[in-house]
Amino acid sequence: MKRIFINDANAIDQAITSLTNKEIIVYPTDTIYGIGTDANNDRGIKKINNLKKRTGPMTIIAHKLEDISSNILINPILEGKMLKIINNGDTCIVPYTENFISKLIVAQGKIGFRIPQHAFLNVLLSSYKNLITSTSVNISGTPPLNDPDLIEKEFGNEIDLLLDAGTLQNNNPSKIYIFEHNTISQIR
Repeated sequence: MKRIFINDANAIDQAITSLTNKEIIVYPTDTIYGIGTDANNDRGIKKINNLKKRTGPMTIIAHKLEDISSNILINPILEGKMLKIINNGDTCIVPYTENFISKLIVAQGKIGFRIPQHAFLNVLLSSYKNLITSTSVNISGTPPLNDPDLIEKEFGNEIDLLLDAGTLQNNNPSKIYIFEHNTISQIR
């Protein structure tokens, strides 16, 4: 595992290289550390699920809504509410178009997505141009890890790159909203 501070001049290039090489990275988000890979890297997605000891959908993160808008299906009546949710950095679970993303990260015809507000992540996403998976750094059922030293201790052999922003103080993951027909429900 390689560890680099997010303010290092090479941090973005290192992250892009890792993602391009289909590796697993850990990065700071608006709330907690996330773990992810290229959103179409099935091998990496399986590896993340194995280290979390679970299977299931994962959120994708994008630089801006326009990066995914042609692949998500939103009732026009709900678009304004969706914009408020994503402007808060929270997650929306919405229907999507077929063959848009790895089938390993979707469930019941829906994909979760977020537009992060974190400065480093925004630069990474605008530079990488592809979507990245995002899930908390933890074994399923345990609290997310927000200390890079603990992340390295527990998962250092399983991840390729740790983008270190120091210990994150917010232990609360983002809120999640699911869109179904004409309704929106908060599920976390």
